[in-house]
Amino acid sequence: MALLLIFILLLTSSGCGPTREAAPAAPIGNSVTNSFSGTADNNRFAHKKENVRLQGRVRPTPGSNQPIDVVDENRASTVEAARLHLSASSEDIDANEREPQDKSQMDEASEDIAYILGLDASNSVSLGGCSNGRLIGAVALPKAGPGFIHNPKRPIEARFATVETIQAIIRSAAVVAETFPDAVLVVNDLCLRDGGPIAQHGSHQNGRDVDILFYYLDAKGEPVPSVGVPLDPRGWGWDFKDLKIAQDDQRLQIDLRRTWRFIAALLETSGDLVQRIFIVEHLRSLLLQEAQRVKAPNDIRSRFEEVTCQPSTPHDDHMHVRFFCTADDIQAGCLDDYPIYPRRRSALRQVGIDPVLAKVDRRLRQTAKKRTTSPAEAKRRAGPMHARVKRFLDQRESWLPKPSPGRPFCR
Repeated sequence: MALLLIFILLLTSSGCGPTREAAPAAPIGNSVTNSFSGTADNNRFAHKKENVRLQGRVRPTPGSNQPIDVVDENRASTVEAARLHLSASSEDIDANEREPQDKSQMDEASEDIAYILGLDASNSVSLGGCSNGRLIGAVALPKAGPGFIHNPKRPIEARFATVETIQAIIRSAAVVAETFPDAVLVVNDLCLRDGGPIAQHGSHQNGRDVDILFYYLDAKGEPVPSVGVPLDPRGWGWDFKDLKIAQDDQRLQIDLRRTWRFIAALLETSGDLVQRIFIVEHLRSLLLQEAQRVKAPNDIRSRFEEVTCQPSTPHDDHMHVRFFCTADDIQAGCLDDYPIYPRRRSALRQVGIDPVLAKVDRRLRQTAKKRTTSPAEAKRRAGPMHARVKRFLDQRESWLPKPSPGRPFCR
């Protein structure tokens, strides 16, 4: 528990890449009272004027102030029947709000997963940039599903995202579980229900960011639950359970096979929507070696090389995945960050759309930085530590600075 606390503080995502915002945009408040003055085009939702009764709820038109009215109606008889109505709905979809009654919890969870996977991307809208944005029609990541869990130690209110983000996580985790039946992906923070600023993050504001823990092995090479352990250049680390006691330390290493399988599945199932995977440089190198070992397709390897980069915070205990705005969301006011890859420009050009980049704002960057904790500050707050912890943190100083690898899309 102590390890998780200190290294969450040490490695909180502090806004990967330059902090950006839409211009002009009003400051965004908390997840209950957010307002957004960006470029959203409500005409996009002109076909959604009528409320739709589905799953016992009246779903409001996006942008309206009408509350969600929970009514005493039975769930749609089948998931497939519900899917027929989804294109007319943009309610915040939280599959976990329904408690299992007549069915087992497993059956209910399976039905919820199928329901989410049947959603159209138009059910959610990402507005603004990752560091100054908002989310409409949020979808909650289920607390658990085939091959994944939402980390119960992370805030439950930070598990929302766009439809395509949630679907990508579910599908990719399931691919890993098919190959490695005992594999469990641990998903950390995504976004608040309505987007906007989120504690410990400089980004994660418009439903297109997700923090994901690596898969781990113990010293004997056996799989162990992921706990967010920072890893050295050889891919090894320590689970310092009590920072004051050395006797309970556990030696851990990254499970390259399962971690690479997830990343490959993410790139395979998400098309060109993966915009960035923020990860420390030495783990990027180890994963590339694994890709070569398993003879991963050249296209997947080249895309991994393209989208991976170490930001100003090292990301040596998790990876931060960011997705591009969909073409529809760009038209509604979604703003992408650098870089825009040639293949991405080509794909948008085919549908007659140009990418729109968020503008750099130094004031916003400083505001975002205040929500995060620097490694030095976290170290001061941690209190007494035994010698091995201190040695590891001293060693870690060597890979904390952001590198300049010279790759075209990592600067």
